[in-house]
Amino acid sequence: MKKFKKALAILLMLSTMASFTGCISKEQPEASDATQVTYQIGSPGKAEDFEFGVTEINSFDLTTEYGETFHCILVSVTYTNLSEKEQDITKRNIEFYLDNEEIKPCEYRSEFEHFFDEGNLFNDNNINPGRTKRGYIVYRIYKDYSKIDVVLNEITVSASREAVKPLALPTPTETTQMAKETNND
Repeated sequence: MKKFKKALAILLMLSTMASFTGCISKEQPEASDATQVTYQIGSPGKAEDFEFGVTEINSFDLTTEYGETFHCILVSVTYTNLSEKEQDITKRNIEFYLDNEEIKPCEYRSEFEHFFDEGNLFNDNNINPGRTKRGYIVYRIYKDYSKIDVVLNEITVSASREAVKPLALPTPTETTQMAKETNND
């Protein structure tokens, strides 16, 4: 019985770790030159029934209450429905690659609130015709990289590591100053 409990505990720990990280890696498929178009940050790509772009890529580190450090990439994306019917697009439709290895998006964590509000995430709501959806997608990274690709169908937005802007936690002085500025409005 003791061995069974130990095995069950290990299985539970492994399944929790896998679901917590949300990262399953796979290689980026080779795209044919005829269908794949590459864009830069700030230059949205246009397909037949949508427009997609990345407006900014940031990085930040955070430490959990358990002392574990996370390295994250925060991608700000926009998606415009150019069709005449409602479209269903979620963060899971948008692929993210570090040096051709796919990283899955993370769910919101309370530790992220120091960097951005949960309401700023790229949500899972449908997009009505002619409407634009904006938001952040967070990816927890585990390795060093030199190139990032954000892919939606035939549109790829590429960026080098140098294009990623680090975010820092606001200092207590900055937090007080932001509160003062907000209260004066």
